[in-house]
Amino acid sequence: STSDLIRKELAKLSLDQQVEDYITKIVTCVLEEGGKSRQLKNIIGPIIEEFVNDEDLTNLCHAIYRVSHGGNDDDENDGGDLDYLVDCRGIILAYAGKQLLKPTNLQFERNHRYGVVGNNGVGKTTLLNRIASGEINGFPQNIKVLYIQHEVYVDLECTVMEFMERQQKEEGTDATAIMAGLVAIGFTDERMQSPVAELSGGWRMKLAIATAVTQKCDLLLLDEPTNHLDVASVQWLAEYLVTLASTTCCIVSHDYAFLRKTCTDVMHIANLQLTFFGGGFDHFAKLRPDVMEALPTVTESGATAVINLPDPGKLDGVKSRTKPVLELKSLTFHYPGAPRPTLVNVNSKLCIMSRVALLGPNGAGKTTLLRQMVGDLALDQGTGNHSGEICKHHNLRVAYIAQHSMHHLEEHLRQTPVAYVQDRFVTGQDKELSKRQMYALTPEEVTLSEKRGNICEILSRAVRGGELSYETRRTGYEKDTFWEAIGSLKRKDPYVMKLVLNYDEKIQAFASGMEVRPCTEKEILRHLADFGISHRLAQSGRIKGMSGGQKCRLVLAAAIWTKPHLIALDEPTNYLDNETLNALTLALQKFKGAILVISHHPGFVAEVCNEKWLVEDGTVTVVQTAKEGKLARNDSRSSMPSTGSAESLLDDD
Repeated sequence: STSDLIRKELAKLSLDQQVEDYITKIVTCVLEEGGKSRQLKNIIGPIIEEFVNDEDLTNLCHAIYRVSHGGNDDDENDGGDLDYLVDCRGIILAYAGKQLLKPTNLQFERNHRYGVVGNNGVGKTTLLNRIASGEINGFPQNIKVLYIQHEVYVDLECTVMEFMERQQKEEGTDATAIMAGLVAIGFTDERMQSPVAELSGGWRMKLAIATAVTQKCDLLLLDEPTNHLDVASVQWLAEYLVTLASTTCCIVSHDYAFLRKTCTDVMHIANLQLTFFGGGFDHFAKLRPDVMEALPTVTESGATAVINLPDPGKLDGVKSRTKPVLELKSLTFHYPGAPRPTLVNVNSKLCIMSRVALLGPNGAGKTTLLRQMVGDLALDQGTGNHSGEICKHHNLRVAYIAQHSMHHLEEHLRQTPVAYVQDRFVTGQDKELSKRQMYALTPEEVTLSEKRGNICEILSRAVRGGELSYETRRTGYEKDTFWEAIGSLKRKDPYVMKLVLNYDEKIQAFASGMEVRPCTEKEILRHLADFGISHRLAQSGRIKGMSGGQKCRLVLAAAIWTKPHLIALDEPTNYLDNETLNALTLALQKFKGAILVISHHPGFVAEVCNEKWLVEDGTVTVVQTAKEGKLARNDSRSSMPSTGSAESLLDDD
């Protein structure tokens, strides 16, 4: 039988009987499904590499094929008639002094779509970066490569049309093709005139895909493309990639349901080697169940990626957990130049026990609403782009983790995680918080504050006559101070409230800062350990050498250093492997403060939030109250539905 012939060849290696049985079963399955010696080598190579060198392994696979089929296969001719777009032999990959790949082959067949999988930190994103830059030995110079990363066009202030016209000049693309590409992706005339930076993550990804359409690249690289996309957009992207007839794709993703829909092949990175599997993701999972088990997945306890959130403590004067601590009153927000307001007459409240999910399609205004609530958008009432009022408890500490918080690390890549946290909180106040638009005075506002008689500084605060009041200093009256009630300050020029907010943040920082949580190495190590970052990595590792998941946990840990009462997260599940996602879910369930979340991960929303607000057409509607929802806090469940099985939970998102 075929199995006996295979065993006869394997016997030459003196393998353990259990290993021999396992390999025989896999090889038999591959051969029965038409596999060649190349597939055999890719599959059994990682298992027996310690017993045989590369040349002998190749010869073994050819021999197995010959004895089972009675002749040679095309792979014995070093690739046969395979049409490779990329064929780089014996490549080596290293990053920050760490070897990621030892001599291995990088081979992409034309018009195939490769899903790249492997544990976090093995070098998936680094490999894509090197491919994009052409910094691979033997990489062909005559092919066009386009790299779409998970954080695309974050800081572009130009409109969509201006951006595409710039692409037209740089790439020589026909203007008609540009318009056709945008329309095909779903851009309306109105959205084409929107600033790129104000697009939601989903629409920015669609814009990136539009550039791929118009530039007609040979090799399209995508790093976590489903991040920031709602369910409908993920489905659209999967269907679109399958239609690409003359483009080879290489996709890094933790979304295995997406890879299952899109990929013709799988490239697995493990043990410093690239291993290729034809036949799609399901075929890969069937051939290598051991590899699937080793990939990032949800565990029962999440213990290996534990996250423990700090206790925020009580707020002064807030005796009831149902008393509002943040409130929007008749809020309308209109981006300058936009044809219509993003938010119209919004009224909403948050209390300490709130656990709210903001739902709605991409571009509906979810992120705008969240940024307004946490104070990350300017309140320039004088320009007419904002009306209404945002009220929050003066001691409320807020942690806001944005979709693109990874940018916080760009200036600190050479630092260790400990040094990064120390530098960010050395004064007890979050340096990143001070950069927010809401608190930074414009040059015009600085000039206004310097006008004689105008308020230029906030010195202290106290409750006087039953009302919160602030001690102020006025330009030209430096020797005197003036107490004014908060109601009076709100009626003055908008810059005055920025001064008030800056002072409140300073007090909040000290309330959670130096005397309660000293910014020492010992305290930081303890805090980072609560987010799954080991002492060794925190003290000795450089941020630039951390994996995407580790960087995200570092940003999360830093944002929550101040022991916030409210944690606001915009797409928090992005860049997290499922194990860490499970740990974050459990931590949020136990958190003793308020939670405000935007997420397209249905299982995450179902486990963390008990209240749902639908953001649509500028309005906000409560579609599930806290009483109606299922309270997730202190839930004894330790796992949640996978993305694939839970998509139906949030059909409206």
